Amino acid sequence: SSWSGAAQLPTEAGPQLLQVTDPAGGVNKLVFDVHKYLDVDNSGTHDECVTDNLSVFQNLVSWLKTNNRQAILSETGGGHTQSCYTYLYNELAYIKNSYPTMIGFTVWSAGAFNTVYELSVTPNADGSDQQLWIQAVKPNL
Repeated sequence: SSWSGAAQLPTEAGPQLLQVTDPAGGVNKLVFDVHKYLDVDNSGTHDECVTDNLSVFQNLVSWLKTNNRQAILSETGGGHTQSCYTYLYNELAYIKNSYPTMIGFTVWSAGAFNTVYELSVTPNADGSDQQLWIQAVKPNL
């Protein structure tokens, strides 16, 4: 949606949300929460990744800097394929290098999900890490 989509925020809900202020005053404690997946329809339901979203995040970071605001990427992820290892790594590296405008990221999914779920970063039954975690996420922590 336009209030949480990283691609839509700068041109849709974002301009109106810039008017929101902290009840204690100012905006320096407010952070935009954005989502962006890497699959064909930005749903996070496909195994293959088709983009690293760099142009989306370059646009978002530019908009945030112009407005002296910050955001966190709170939902992203990819499948267990080479395209996702590469694209998710690139996306997260950009987010990491965009600090303090982008204050961080979380990946979907973690927790007690089935380890065969297409976006799982939950450790395997033997305790070993998923390749998506090893190749894309962990290097960007």
